[in-house]
Amino acid sequence: MNEMTRPIEVITQEIQFYKGQACMSMVEIGKRLLEAKQCLPHGQWGAWLREEVEFSERTAQNFMRIAKEYRNPQLLADMGNSASKAIMLLSMPAEDREEFVGEAHEIHGEEKTVAEMTNKELQEVLKQLEEERKEKEALKKQLDLFGDEAQKKQDEAVEAAYSEGEEQIRRLSQLKEEAETAAREAEKKAAELQAEVSELQMQKEQTTLPDAGELEKIRAEAEAEANKKAEAVLQKKLEKAKKEAEKARKEALEAQAAIEAHEAAQKEAEENALTLKEKLKQAQEDAEKRGKIAGNQSMAVFKVYFEQFQADANKMMECIRAAGEPEDAEKMKKAMTGLCHGVLDFLSAE
Repeated sequence: MNEMTRPIEVITQEIQFYKGQACMSMVEIGKRLLEAKQCLPHGQWGAWLREEVEFSERTAQNFMRIAKEYRNPQLLADMGNSASKAIMLLSMPAEDREEFVGEAHEIHGEEKTVAEMTNKELQEVLKQLEEERKEKEALKKQLDLFGDEAQKKQDEAVEAAYSEGEEQIRRLSQLKEEAETAAREAEKKAAELQAEVSELQMQKEQTTLPDAGELEKIRAEAEAEANKKAEAVLQKKLEKAKKEAEKARKEALEAQAAIEAHEAAQKEAEENALTLKEKLKQAQEDAEKRGKIAGNQSMAVFKVYFEQFQADANKMMECIRAAGEPEDAEKMKKAMTGLCHGVLDFLSAE
């Protein structure tokens, strides 16, 4: 009768204490199962489980995983010292589990911690997270595929640009050679015409009109007129040849300028490509640095939990001091002593 009239707060604290003991018992059982599996000869593990400890293989595996992955007793306490929740959270990567337990999550329009959720609610949250993870993985694969395709197209475009550039340089070089050949031929032709003009001029200077006879005079004048016309024709041919030579030289210079401009553009494209590679490399280094910084989050989380633990410990000691009945104070002390021993056992095991 006396037990039924105890304050509900005391009963609640005792239930929470024994729940914690139950979870710690699961951890301790798991440790010993791991030890037993190492001791037993090959092939005797399953029979030993059934006959000696009456565990199924699956149950034993759950105990052992809890022992290996829940080395921090505070993490079990933060999830309400629930064995079923601890088993459900084994599906989550260890590096994400502590952060997940320490945060509140929305379920049916409410913000709840893992300790506040029912097992069914926790299953719903984990299912939703798994769906989100699969969706992110599918999206990442699609993005990687697009990235690979874009890189492939970029490489093909660069290769095509280089090939086209090389072909264009080849054509321009050929045009340059043809222009230079035409210029040399035009200069040669101009030199030949110049020689013919010089020869005609010499012949003209050497021609003299004889004083004897009108016929000779007419003949001399005719020859002089013919020489004059021939000289004019040759002069026109010479000027035309000079213009053609000048045009050929100009075309050769333009071809050379086009080659130099194309080579400069190609060099600029190569420099831009190198700059892009450097930026990508810098982005990867920055991402790695951010990853390293993110790795220090566990220390920050530990600091928050440690400060909260100190505050809770102080509150528990105030409850002991304020206890009206010595029997209640003694129970509180035992509960707190058990918690301290659990922490010491964990630190010793580490």
